[in-house]
Formats: sequence, C-alpha cells, structure tokens
Amino acid sequence: MKHLALIVILLMMTTQIEASAKGAYEIYQKDKSKSRDKKIAHELIDGSFYFSAIPYINNYLENNNEIDAELEADIETLVLKTGTMAVLNLEEKRLESFNNPSISLILGTRLFAKEQNTKAYEILSRIPDSHQFSAEAALIKGTIRNLERKNIEALNLYEACVNKSTAQENSSKGEKLKRYYNYLKETCIIRSARVNIEEKKYEQALLIYEKIDKRSYKWPYILLDQAWANYYLKDYNRTLGLTTTYKSPLLESYFFPEAEVLTALSYYNMCLWDDSLKVVDHFYDFYKPKAEALKEILGNNKNSNNYFLDLYYADSATRDNLNPFIRNLVTQTRKQVKFNLDLSSLKAAKDELALLKRLKNKNDFTQSLEVNLGSTIEFVSAKINYYIKKEIFTFINEIHKHSFSMFNLKLELLSKKRDDIYNAKALEENTRERGSDKNVKRKTSHYFFDFNGSFWADELGDYSFGLNSACPVSKTNE
Repeated sequence: MKHLALIVILLMMTTQIEASAKGAYEIYQKDKSKSRDKKIAHELIDGSFYFSAIPYINNYLENNNEIDAELEADIETLVLKTGTMAVLNLEEKRLESFNNPSISLILGTRLFAKEQNTKAYEILSRIPDSHQFSAEAALIKGTIRNLERKNIEALNLYEACVNKSTAQENSSKGEKLKRYYNYLKETCIIRSARVNIEEKKYEQALLIYEKIDKRSYKWPYILLDQAWANYYLKDYNRTLGLTTTYKSPLLESYFFPEAEVLTALSYYNMCLWDDSLKVVDHFYDFYKPKAEALKEILGNNKNSNNYFLDLYYADSATRDNLNPFIRNLVTQTRKQVKFNLDLSSLKAAKDELALLKRLKNKNDFTQSLEVNLGSTIEFVSAKINYYIKKEIFTFINEIHKHSFSMFNLKLELLSKKRDDIYNAKALEENTRERGSDKNVKRKTSHYFFDFNGSFWADELGDYSFGLNSACPVSKTNE
C-alpha cells in the first residue's frame, strides 16, 4: 500500500508539473501584454520551477516599475527557495528603485558583500520589523554597526534578530525553514557574544555562549571563542580544557591552528615551559606537511571551476584515497551551515533541470528553460567551488600567520628555559602528578566530573585542567 500511495503521489506531482509547464508555454505563445513575463514566472513558481522562473522575473522588473501583491509573494518565494540569487542579473540602480522587502534584502545583501555598508544599511532599513525577512536584515545591520564600532546598536540589532528568528522558527512548518531560522538565531547569539568580548565583558560573553546547544554545527567553532574569553580572565586551566576538546575523536575532522597557539600561550603564562615547547614543536610537525599538501592541490587546480566541488560529491572510495587531512577538511567544510545552504540550492536547481528533461511535450520554450537553468547551475557550481577554494587558501594563510607567532614564542621559551630549567621548580614541573581539583575554578552551573576510570572524550563538555602554576609568587608589602 505504501508503494501504491507513493506512485499515486508521484503521478499527481508529474501531472501538476506538466500542467504548469503547459500553462507557462501557452502564456509564452499567446500573451503579448507587458505583464507576460510576470505571468510566466507565476505559472512556473506554481509548478515548483523556481530557478526557471528567475529570468522571467528579471525581464519583467527590467521593463516595469509596478510590483503587485502576487509578484511580491512570488519574489519572496524565490528568495526562500533559491536564496538571494533571485533577480541576480539586474543592476543595483534598477533594484534600488523598488521599495519592497524582498528586493531590499537582495540588494542590501549584495551591497554588504561589496563593503558598501552605509548604503546597505539604508536599503535594509526599508524592511519592516514585522516582515519575515526582518531577522536577516537585523543580522546584517548589526554586523555593519559592529564594524563601525557602534556596539550598543549592534547588540540591540542582534537581540532583535534572535527574537525574530526564534518566532519564525517556532511558526515555520517545514523542517528546512526551521533549520534556517535556527541558523540565523545562533549566528546572532554568537555575534552578540563576540561584541561582548570586544568590549572586554568576558563573563557576559561566556554566559551568552552557553545558549548554543552542543548538538549545533556551530558549537565546535565557539569553543575557541570561549577559550580566549577564559584566557583573558586568566583562567588558563579552563582555556587548556577547552582547546583540548578538539582532540576528541568526535571532533577529529576539525582543525583550528589558533587553538594550538592559545594552548602554548596558556602553558607559557603558567610558566610551564616544557609543556609550551611541546605544543610549539607539535604545531610545526602537524601543520607544515598539511599546508604543503593543500598548496599543491591549489596550485594544480587553481583554474578549475569544479575540482573542489567534485571532492564533496565524490564517493567514499575516492575520498578514502585522499590525504587524510584533506579528507577531514572536506568533512569540516561540509558541516558548515552556509555551505550546506548553497549545496541545497544547487541540488534543487539540478532536480528542477531533471524535471524539465522528463517533460513529454518538448518545444522551444522548454528548451530555453533548460538552457537558462543549465547556465544557472554552472554559475552556482562555480560560486561554491570558489568558496571552497577560498576556505582552503584562508586556512593555509592562517597556518602561516600562526607559525610566525609560534616562532616568536619559541624564542621566548628558550630564553626562559636557559634561566629556569635546572632549578627545583622545573624538576617539580616534570613530575607526573601535577594536577589537582583545587586548581579548578568552577561556577555553580558547572558540573564536576574527574573522569577517573573513564575515557575523557565519552562526552563533550567545557573541560578544565587542574594544573598548578609554576610561576614564582610575587610578594607584596602589606
């Protein structure tokens, strides 16, 4: 019965798709009015041909100034289904002449990407607070105010973003939309915490980070932020615990060179020279060959528009033959929400093209749809491929930047060891039992679990070391 029901549903969908394509073709042939392209787009959207409708929306907006309620609803649907790629061929001056929320979001996002922040803020402010796109607008506007160091306004906008996206998440019925609004909410929470770190309100920032669920894809990325906040609070033991979380088998595909720098600095501030030196040496041994492997891949495929994207579509056998580091880096990028949103758009466009190819009645109209959609797929594929390439390039630069920091730290450590390595304190430092729960700073909201007889990575958490500082205690005159 289940199979029969599925067949019936597929037949109904096919019939609806055929009817929409036929209806759009009839308008294409017979309608000579100035609203023809708008009608074709509406018919295509009704049949779930979202990407195919984009050129007709473009054509209509290029030659008409009026956007009625139906067209506004159609453009909003396109933004939700295809992202801000909708109406991507129109010039910015033309887009600016329209005052509706969906186009304001498209234009504002485009201007922000070009770092035209003042204009972007002005355009995004056209979106009413009650509109479904107001959460996205608040996020971008908050980021602009943060870049301008207007942090009170930024925090207010991030709070508005959290409230609006939470409301949208609760009211959305589709799982994809719920995930999207949850992504917006978490992004605004994290941005708010980072503003507090900039303001040196580290305790407040740590409280805000606790709002991010450990099951979130964003959680591994905020560990480093939390570690820095604790470092600035001089809680080096908790900093070490947080950076060590990345060594959990559950997070083996995540690579954060900066975490190694922070670990070495924490040991350094506790005058544990040998521990810090081990981290520095491990950094070079671990990351140097990986940077070289990535540089080779970039060099060999720098002109390709699909090589890096194909890595993400490769089967498990092909991925297993890759350098383990590159394979894990691929996995890490696949878990990024933004990347998955772009991949979802690409998959939707390809599925739409497959539907077009299955249509029984082919004509010049459907052929033009296929050609336009093929061009869109190429554009989106190249965009994602460039994004992956840029991620890898950024990662290589990050390794080089932190290598310089580690080099300077090593020089300082060697100088410290020359003065200190043979004294009693250094010998005490090298004994096995150096930790104690007396050295752990704990809040009332923190659980205490010492992991005796258990594997430390059984459960991810906000860990803390219990090391005693080896730095000499300074005497003050009372």
